[in-house]
Amino acid sequence: MSTQPKTTDEEDVEFQQRFIEQAEYLDPENFLELNAEHPDQEVILGKLKAGGAKLLVGPRGCGKTTLMLRAYRELLSSESSSLPIYVNFKLSLKLEPMYINSPNASFWFRTWLGLRVVEGMWNAILESESLRPTDGLPAKGQIADAISSIEGRGDLPQAMLEKYSLSSVVQYIEEYLSETSLKRCVLLLDDAAHAFSPKQQEDFFDFFREIKSRRIAPKAAIYPGITTSSATFHVGHDAEKINVWVKPSGDVYEKFMLELGEKRFGGQFPNVIRESPGVAEFLAYSSFGIPRSYLNMLRAIVEEKDRYTSRDGTLDRRKVFELSRASREMSHNVYDSLSMKLPSYANYIQSGANIYQKIVAEIKEFNRGKDNKSHAVEIGLKKPLSSEIERIVGFLQYSGLLMPSGENSRGVKGTFEIYSVHFGDLITQNAVVGARTKTIPPFLEAFRSKPHQAWPRLSSATLMQLGTLGEHAFDLTLPHCQNCGAERISEHARFCHNCGAQLKSSSLFEELVSQDISALPISATLVKRIKEGSKIKKVRDILTDADKTNLRSVKMIGPIRAQRIAHWAEEHVA
Repeated sequence: MSTQPKTTDEEDVEFQQRFIEQAEYLDPENFLELNAEHPDQEVILGKLKAGGAKLLVGPRGCGKTTLMLRAYRELLSSESSSLPIYVNFKLSLKLEPMYINSPNASFWFRTWLGLRVVEGMWNAILESESLRPTDGLPAKGQIADAISSIEGRGDLPQAMLEKYSLSSVVQYIEEYLSETSLKRCVLLLDDAAHAFSPKQQEDFFDFFREIKSRRIAPKAAIYPGITTSSATFHVGHDAEKINVWVKPSGDVYEKFMLELGEKRFGGQFPNVIRESPGVAEFLAYSSFGIPRSYLNMLRAIVEEKDRYTSRDGTLDRRKVFELSRASREMSHNVYDSLSMKLPSYANYIQSGANIYQKIVAEIKEFNRGKDNKSHAVEIGLKKPLSSEIERIVGFLQYSGLLMPSGENSRGVKGTFEIYSVHFGDLITQNAVVGARTKTIPPFLEAFRSKPHQAWPRLSSATLMQLGTLGEHAFDLTLPHCQNCGAERISEHARFCHNCGAQLKSSSLFEELVSQDISALPISATLVKRIKEGSKIKKVRDILTDADKTNLRSVKMIGPIRAQRIAHWAEEHVA
């Protein structure tokens, strides 16, 4: 029987499915086929699958979810003695309004966390060929109803409260392990503590610490720089931290990124990339260790081939350098979004942007006159850092602009924290390879050179001076009084000092979902088409369009594109 050739539309759908960047949205059957092996995968997976509490740390898009899902599926498919439970808390911010409207928000949030864990138990049982439900486990439908009740009304019927308390959830897991003769439960909590509500983060870490036991090993994926643990939770003591951001250096890094790219193209790069020596490697370095950024650049070459190729069909060198700028813009967009997600730190974020540009300028000046192999791509920040600079460095790490590379002691000159600076910025701003006419080989020479001990050394005071910061550079931006518009005098103030009205807190989640869809990373043309062709105007409209019916009613938006837009909306509030 002959196989019918694929149509162009079918090929395009397959291509789009292969280039879904977020691991949680990949088809489980193709998950391994489409992902490369992390350089430290064996060690990291060993820790994720074993006992003990762990925190998987790295910026957005660096591969935390991929590693968690690998651990989950390996435990699920092997004859292990563990019960794996995977839960993604990406949309946990939807419960943030409760912290404004309910005095018992912490209680309901932790109850919701426990319910999501029991829901994850059911998912593992249904996905596994060997696990079976036990009589003591609440029905899956009841769990779903309880979750919906908390998300919708912010409460549960009195009869359900005891049934779904944290102690009850622990008991369900312990009883299941005993009845199935399993040794432990590995609890993989993805996109955990990513919510930008500090109180929610504190409550999550209290939950994390309380659910940990001899037989329950919780693991959580978190961001660097912005995560707030509770007063009773201590990193290092209550959980081991595992950094998963791959350092963009050496043959191992190149092999990892190239293998990832080749897998997404079905085994080898298309001709337009293969016939352009060094391009795949150059883009890998430009992505600065963020696989999601690398995949975005590779997809752009194929989707917009006419834009990136010359008349003879080869890649246009200037356009390749444009792509390296697109990579750094992705990280800068994440950084800029902090002003919206952490509005009280708007001054810090603006000051941090100024300081970061001065850091790049310092590297450029340091490299002036040196040969490519001696170019610095790192800076050293003298310890101790001021609290303001430490906060800014955290924001830059979260965004993927600064990568920690350890410490270095210079004796009487002090100890320095070493940070690599986003290669996309170093390329774009001529901070490495300062030649006017840009070609790829010199950049590869600079990035492939062995690490050396020469880099700009800066202190907190120097950074503040370089940033030419104003007197209000580190003032918190507090919301104004809803009644008279007067600025609040303190973040703890309960009444307006001007008119006496009670001050109300605003909901970050409501602010994010009420934004225009133009806040998402979609073109102005597509925004216009969506608004004219559907009732979708706000981010909320996309999130509530559960089956993508409204999105798909828009001309030229098929199932894959609709899914990508929905993913962007989820990322917007994650």
